[in-house]
Amino acid sequence: MGTRTYSKRRAFYVACALLVIGYSAPAQSPDPAGPPDVDVISVDTSLVTINISVRDHKNRQQPGLKLEDFRVTDQGRIVRPEFFDNQGPLSIVFVIDVSSSMRGHWPELKSGLKKFLANEHEGSDYTLVTFNERAQLVTSSVDAKQLWRTFSNLKPYGETALYDGLRLGLEALERVPQRHKALVLLSDGEDNSSQTGLAMVEQQTLLHHATIYTVGILFERELSPYQADGKKLLNQLAATTGGLVLFPETSRLPSVLNVIKADLSSQYSLSYYPPEKTSGWHHVEVNIAQNTNRLNLRYQQRYQMR
Repeated sequence: MGTRTYSKRRAFYVACALLVIGYSAPAQSPDPAGPPDVDVISVDTSLVTINISVRDHKNRQQPGLKLEDFRVTDQGRIVRPEFFDNQGPLSIVFVIDVSSSMRGHWPELKSGLKKFLANEHEGSDYTLVTFNERAQLVTSSVDAKQLWRTFSNLKPYGETALYDGLRLGLEALERVPQRHKALVLLSDGEDNSSQTGLAMVEQQTLLHHATIYTVGILFERELSPYQADGKKLLNQLAATTGGLVLFPETSRLPSVLNVIKADLSSQYSLSYYPPEKTSGWHHVEVNIAQNTNRLNLRYQQRYQMR
């Protein structure tokens, strides 16, 4: 792999580090020193929505929990959620690389996405943003069948504007109808034509409230020691959106998309009005009231109110 391609892949993993990684641990107490720069979110409305994945010590999903099983605090004060569901519809924004470098991944990507869209939640909607040398909002808030009809006609070609695609996908999150929403990015990581800079992507990420999943696709023949280092870096820079960062080989794309679907389908979503309306950092802590099975919760732990 050439120096130019290698450096572009480094740019992708740095971008991913600034965006997302799932945080799987019991909730921590608020940090009086304040949160790190990348571990935040900003919201414009006083209604706060938290999406929570609950797993046991063997990483098995824990279905069947009820509202009364959760104990939620905001700035150390107990809050009562106004909305709660674990079976409700989702709004999912797909941000997909359709540049020429994706040709080798395309059959597996199509297979994985088709399986992802099968047996959709009733009422769920899907938005598709693609990027090659330019980012494009292809379709917005449609059902699974319409998304698949649109995507199945696409062919990869051209250069790669990864940062532009991410920015457009983040903006699309503001217009989706469901409280329970997520962004799924799929790319092999090469960026060579974005107008948007990395700093702008970081800024936009901090202004949106959603679970974000990043899939960095790897060719089997291109595995190198840096890939392992990149994964380690992402784990160290854990950003608490409650999502996952995944680095599958091309052949594992369908199974990885299935992992994301299962994670989204098992999430609990709750919304509440914070007890303090002051601007600035707010710290959220979620616990299971009767946690006798060593359950791990993954969710967004901080947000910024303006």
